[in-house]
Amino acid sequence: MIFAVAKSTFTAKFKQNQHFNMKKSLLSIVSLFALAIQILSAQTSFKLQQTTYVGALDADLANDWTQGWTNWDPQTTNYPAPTDLTTLDGTDASLPVPGEKNITNTLTLDASKVYLLKGLIVVRNGGKIIIPAGTVIRAQADVNANPKNYASIVVERGGQIEINGTQNNPVVFTSAKAAGQRERGDWGGIIISGRAPHNLWTAADNVQIEGFNNVTFDPTLAKIGGTSPEDNSGSISYLRIEFGGLAFEVNREINALTLGAVGSATEIHHVQASFNNDDSFEWFGGTVNSSHLISYKTTDDDFDTDNGYSGLSQFGIALRDSVYFDLTWNLPSGSSTSEGFESDNEATGTANVAFATRGVFSNYTVLGPVPAGTNYSQLNSTARSAFRRGARIRRNSSLRIVNSIFMGYRNFVMIDGDSCVRNTNFPAALALVTPNTAVNVQNKQISFANNLIVGTGCAFTSTTDTTANGLVEVARAKGSAEKLAAIDAWVRASGNLANNIDPVPCTSANSVLVNPLAASTTPDFRPVAGSPALSGANFLNNPVLQNLVPTNEIFDNVQTIPVYPNPISNGVLNFGRQVVSFGIFDVNGKMVKYGLDTDHVVIDGLSAGIYFIQLDGKAQKLIVK
Repeated sequence: MIFAVAKSTFTAKFKQNQHFNMKKSLLSIVSLFALAIQILSAQTSFKLQQTTYVGALDADLANDWTQGWTNWDPQTTNYPAPTDLTTLDGTDASLPVPGEKNITNTLTLDASKVYLLKGLIVVRNGGKIIIPAGTVIRAQADVNANPKNYASIVVERGGQIEINGTQNNPVVFTSAKAAGQRERGDWGGIIISGRAPHNLWTAADNVQIEGFNNVTFDPTLAKIGGTSPEDNSGSISYLRIEFGGLAFEVNREINALTLGAVGSATEIHHVQASFNNDDSFEWFGGTVNSSHLISYKTTDDDFDTDNGYSGLSQFGIALRDSVYFDLTWNLPSGSSTSEGFESDNEATGTANVAFATRGVFSNYTVLGPVPAGTNYSQLNSTARSAFRRGARIRRNSSLRIVNSIFMGYRNFVMIDGDSCVRNTNFPAALALVTPNTAVNVQNKQISFANNLIVGTGCAFTSTTDTTANGLVEVARAKGSAEKLAAIDAWVRASGNLANNIDPVPCTSANSVLVNPLAASTTPDFRPVAGSPALSGANFLNNPVLQNLVPTNEIFDNVQTIPVYPNPISNGVLNFGRQVVSFGIFDVNGKMVKYGLDTDHVVIDGLSAGIYFIQLDGKAQKLIVK
C-alpha cells in the first residue's frame, strides 16, 4: 500500500483506477484514504510505510536498519587525528566577526581529510556546505576563550547543508578528545534555521533559536521562521553526532540536532545522536519530516517538539543509561527531568490553533533507564528522581505517538496540565476541566495509541500519590486523583485504538527484544520470536493517521480549475466535466467530502467558510455561504 506519493504522480494513481464504477466504490474510498495519509513537499515526498509490527524493527536481521553505520561505543573508538585545522576554524582573530566563520558560497569538504571544528561555522543565506560520505569532523569547544568557542555548525535561513553519508560510510561529528576522555558537552551541535512557520509570539523574522541569545558577539544569529512550509535547508543522511550539547551557560545547552522552523523539502534520515548534554533532537516549529533516528544515552530528552511542529517521523530508537541524566533535575529554578518524548505547544501553553504542535511519531522503540527484567525501585535515589516518563505532553501540545514500544520507565505517559487533559478529547477527562467541551479533532487532539507498553508492574508504585501510578502521570493540581483515573482510562482505551499494556511480565528480560540493554556495546532492538511487538500495528484504521492529508497538494495551483457556482450554499456544485476523483478539504487540510467518477457533488452539511476542492490533483478555493 502506498501512503504518500509525489505531487506529479497524484493524478496518475487515480487514473490507474479510472475504470472503477460505483459498485467498486468501497475499494476506491479505501484507496482515497490511503492516499490521504501523506505529507508532500515541493521536491520530495515522505512515505509513511505500513508495517505489521510496532516499534522500530521487525525480527529479520536483513531488515535491521541500524546495521553498518551506527556506533554503540564511541567513548573508546580510535578516531584519526585532525589533518585540516583551518577550513572549519571560526576562532581566527582576523575574521570579520571573531568567533564565527561565514560560508556564503559552496564549501565542499574532502573525505580524505579529518577536520577540526572550532568556533561557529555559519552557512549564510545562499551558502551551502557539502559533507561527503566518510568525512570525520572532530570538534573542540572552549567557553573560557575570548570570544567563546562554541564549536557548532549553524545553517541560517536560505543556507543549506548536505550531509551525504551512506550505510557503510557515514559522516561523523565527534569530540576532538582522545578515546576514554570524551564526555557529553565536549562541543555544540548542528543547528538548522528554516523559513517554515512556528507559533512563537514574536515576529517571524525576529526569533532566535534557544540558547543563541547568549552569543553576544552576534545577536542576529540563528533566527528562525517564515511562511514557507516547503522550505528546503538541504539533506542529512547516515550521520553520527557524538558528545555534543555544550552548555553556553547554566541550563542553556545545545542539542545534538536542532531544527528551527525547518521546512518539508529538507530530507533527514538515519541520524544517531549519542552522549549529548541536552536533547538529542529538538524541533522548534516547522514541517520537516524524518526517519530512522537514534537517541543513545543522551542527557535530557530524546525527542523534543515545540512551537507548532507538524511533521511526520517514522522509525526511531531511544536507549537510556541511568548514569546519564539532566544535571539540572533538582535545581529550584530551571529544573529538567529526562524524558523519552517531551512536547510543548509554546512556553505559556497558549491555544494557538493555527500552528499547534501536532507532529506524528510512528514505529519508535523507546527504552528508559530501568533495564529490562529489573525494577524501577532498584535505581539509585538520584536516578529515580532525574528520570521520569516515556512521554511528557504539556503546555497545550497535541503530539501524536502511535505504533511504538515503551519499556523501562517510571511512568509511560504524562498528560501535564488542564489544556492537555482537554486535548485528549476523552469524555471522562473533559468532564474534569473547564471548558469541558471537545476539542478540534484535526488540530488539537493528542494521541497516544496503538502502542506496546511493557513494565508497569516494575514501574512507580505508591499508596498515597494521587498524581501518578505505574502507567500514567498528571500534573499536581486540583482534582488530581480524578484526572489520574481519567487519563489512566484514556491510555487503556486511548480514544482511537487500544494500547497493548503488559502482555508479558516486566521481570522477563528477553520476552520482547533481543538485547535492549544499555550496558551492552552491541544492543539489538529486534523483536524475539513470539514477541508482542511483531503484531498490532495499525495504519488504515487509525484516525490520527487519516487526518494527515496532502495539504501542500491542496494549496498548490489554486484557481486553476472551474467549479460553479462558487460561492455556494446548499445545492449542487458542478465540475463541468467527469472527474476521476474529488476531495473537499477545510483550511486545516482535513478531508470533509470525497468521491470518484462524477461530474458534481451535493454540498450539504458544511459550515460556512473557506474550503478547497481538489479535482484530479488540481485545487480551487471554494467558499460555502
